[in-house]
Amino acid sequence: MIKVKNAVKRAFEVFNELYAAKKFEDILLEEVELSDDSASWLVTIGFYRRAPSINIIESIGSKKYIRMYKTIRIDAATGKLISMKNGSWDTGKSSGNVL
Repeated sequence: MIKVKNAVKRAFEVFNELYAAKKFEDILLEEVELSDDSASWLVTIGFYRRAPSINIIESIGSKKYIRMYKTIRIDAATGKLISMKNGSWDTGKSSGNVL
């Protein structure tokens, strides 16, 4: 089984590979969880992304950002990517072994 630090490192590698051309602010590790069956690590990465604007006047020079999350599932045995999903920050609700 890969260690938590290696799972987090791999999750950031995947994130950076897939979003190399995108510009995000304040990319941080938000949460790490070992699945109930210990088969995978769920790594949640948070970042700020520029908020889309419908109004062109408003979008010029706009510095509005929204916090986004991606939950990356890494195989605990191999370190390979299993999935990446839009994460959600659900305060007060935690399942499994959160580190």
